[in-house]
Amino acid sequence: MKKKDFILIYAVLLIVSVTFSINYFINTKKGEKIEIYVDNKLYKTYDIDDEDEIKIESEKGYNLIKIHNHGVEITEASCPDKVCIHEGFIEKPSKSIVCLPNKVHIKITSDSNHEDEEDVISK
Repeated sequence: MKKKDFILIYAVLLIVSVTFSINYFINTKKGEKIEIYVDNKLYKTYDIDDEDEIKIESEKGYNLIKIHNHGVEITEASCPDKVCIHEGFIEKPSKSIVCLPNKVHIKITSDSNHEDEEDVISK
């Protein structure tokens, strides 16, 4: 192997390690709120420490949502594919559960997410 091969391998390993470390630090944030949206409108906000079971019914169908152990999951749904149930239990701000047929979206947020902050600065 030549010197350029070692430089290329080192550069690839450096990029991979930086990517994994950034991903690790992003996913170590603790979620603080659970937001449930129905038809793209905020249905209700819960604290992540709550213990509750919510049944959301609409003309499309129903979803049974269970909040427990500092996270949330959909335990029962009337949709035919049950993808929302298979998403499982989520507890990190980077995760969400979506039920497209019933138009339900559940996401975990943290207080460090400020919606009024700028995402991109351009000149």
